[in-house]
Amino acid sequence: MLNLYRQLISNNLNNTIFEELSEEWLDRISPEVRSVVIDGFYNAGILTINLSNFNKNEFYTKSIRHKFPHYCENLHIQIGPVIQRCLRRMFLGFNPNLLEYKVVLFMEGNDDDHLEPVKFQLEIF
Repeated sequence: MLNLYRQLISNNLNNTIFEELSEEWLDRISPEVRSVVIDGFYNAGILTINLSNFNKNEFYTKSIRHKFPHYCENLHIQIGPVIQRCLRRMFLGFNPNLLEYKVVLFMEGNDDDHLEPVKFQLEIF
């Protein structure tokens, strides 16, 4: 069922992130990113954020890459509750019988940087 709503979920989640994420992070998003910060495979409960998208004024290159786990944790603290609220609200609308749903959030860097993705588990229900 969730597969039918993939684009709707993705649009709603990304729009919510752009509305609720702090200005500190929003100001670092590269102009070419446009409106997609997070990608998801909702049936599998997997979300990904590529921190190289936060490279406005070379922020990823100069700061994030060198303290990658620190910035992943910092972003997780801010974005985790937004993801939980948004997905909970949407999924209850799609299926009121859904009693348990967890997602794994992977934060990754550029492939060329060979950074190990940082994994967070978010309990939606």
